[in-house]
Amino acid sequence: MRAKYLSLLVAVLLFASCGSNNKRSASNVLGKQHLPSQLFSVDTEKDAVLVTRQGCIIRLPKGSLQSDTRTVELEIREALTNTDMVLAGLTTMSGSQPLSSGGMIYFNAASGYKIEIKKQVEILVPTKTYNRNMQLFRGDSVNAKIDWKDPQPLPKDETTLKIESGEALYKANCASCHKIDQYFTAPPLIGITDRISRARLYALTTHDPRFLNGELLTENSWRTTDTSKLDPVQRGYIRDHMASDSSSLLNANDLAWIYVYHKCLQRKYSPTEMTSFLNLTEKDLDNLYAYVKSESDRMAPGMKPGKDCCDSCADYEVAKQYLLGNRERLVAQNDYFFNLDRDIPIPPVMDTTPPESTEASAAVVEVPYTKITPGNTRGTYYSINILATGWYNIDILLKNYNGCVESELFVRLQENYKIDMTVNLIIPAYKTFVQGGKLKNGKEYGFDENDGRINLPQHTLAYIIAFAEKNDKLIFAKRSFNTQTRQTIELEFREISKEQLGAEIRALKLDDINAEVGESKNAEQLKKIDATLKETEKLKPKNCDCGYLPMAANTTPAVQDNLK
Repeated sequence: MRAKYLSLLVAVLLFASCGSNNKRSASNVLGKQHLPSQLFSVDTEKDAVLVTRQGCIIRLPKGSLQSDTRTVELEIREALTNTDMVLAGLTTMSGSQPLSSGGMIYFNAASGYKIEIKKQVEILVPTKTYNRNMQLFRGDSVNAKIDWKDPQPLPKDETTLKIESGEALYKANCASCHKIDQYFTAPPLIGITDRISRARLYALTTHDPRFLNGELLTENSWRTTDTSKLDPVQRGYIRDHMASDSSSLLNANDLAWIYVYHKCLQRKYSPTEMTSFLNLTEKDLDNLYAYVKSESDRMAPGMKPGKDCCDSCADYEVAKQYLLGNRERLVAQNDYFFNLDRDIPIPPVMDTTPPESTEASAAVVEVPYTKITPGNTRGTYYSINILATGWYNIDILLKNYNGCVESELFVRLQENYKIDMTVNLIIPAYKTFVQGGKLKNGKEYGFDENDGRINLPQHTLAYIIAFAEKNDKLIFAKRSFNTQTRQTIELEFREISKEQLGAEIRALKLDDINAEVGESKNAEQLKKIDATLKETEKLKPKNCDCGYLPMAANTTPAVQDNLK
């Protein structure tokens, strides 16, 4: 009898051990082993600036770190993309509430070193879209997972101050006619900074009637790309109203585009003319459109702005004229769009010899994979300040995101597996990665409330990935869908190896939605314009009445004929 009980006990222990190992190895399939450590050697008694592989900038003032040794080695990990977060198992959850992330970073001493932060350390985290409502969450490890807690406002920096100033300018000058995200007495401004080049946008905003009515256009205006070839009136306008930066200058092609665009707006909205804002300086316009861009990013993350009817009309008419001229003109206006970039100074590295053997006057920064380039770097950043080591995440609760509404999302497994599944929801445009659990009905999975409720953006690409370990293999399922207020996602599983899981996740291309376009803004238009004059009709807007837009009286008949 005793032997029987002993055999039973051994069997129970073996069963428990197998279950524990299965659970542990399944939970470790996605983990921080997929996130490489970056090691930096710094001198604690000198100022230092570190630049990470993905472009985070860490400013370490002299004396900010205290250690037993003057030279310490720091370990940095960063998860700025959807793919990084998913492979590392870094879910975007605060308790049970889903978050939208702006990027995660880990800052600590490397193995064998100890540090204590005595002065505030500033970290700049690069971003492609900027949401000023983001907060800084601190990572708290719970059961080998990180829960994001204690949200704090982001500190004010150059970007936030610019946006606040721009908001005041918008309310004082624009809000009576323009709304950001909907039509009013004038068109909405959402996405306009990514749709119209900076030079054209600023000229339209100052609203000088001389070129809005075509007074600065001549027949030659349609064909020249060289500003020096413009007539004195045109050059004078550009000198007086546009920045010295050549990327801000209007060329003749811009003047023609603005004229057609303005006439189209008049037809579409009202013959009442928009107020001229010649009093707004370039700095004012920078601040104003910093606010417009940040609101656009906040309201529609990952949005690829479509063309307005009037954009299409202007593109069509100017392209038609272009084919009578030369290709250089479009290339000359090809690019500078508004952004929230700022210049960040990076001090040069004068020496990488350990400080014990040299008295070098500059900060010693050792980066195993690269050297810091002296000078400046430029980009859009979130600023965070930290006083303790560990994980940090720039986030906003998904329920607080503009456009997110209470929804119901259920995940149903088509086969009756007896083991618990790891089920995750990924919303790439919002950098949201949420782990789900079984609902109270015991049959389906959900992601926030145990009845399937969750706040979601609508009509947005999302993915469900699910997996569990079974006989040293993974059973895996994935499904893409567009979010709605109520839906059930059914999953079919198949066996894959652990090594294949990373490839399956990378194959989703979770970061393509936010990827920068490698080609210039006008690349597609350039391809079309390289076609023949006959093919130009392909650019003519469909279901959009551009109308006949007669030129100003002083414009030559040849130009007027070409516009017909």
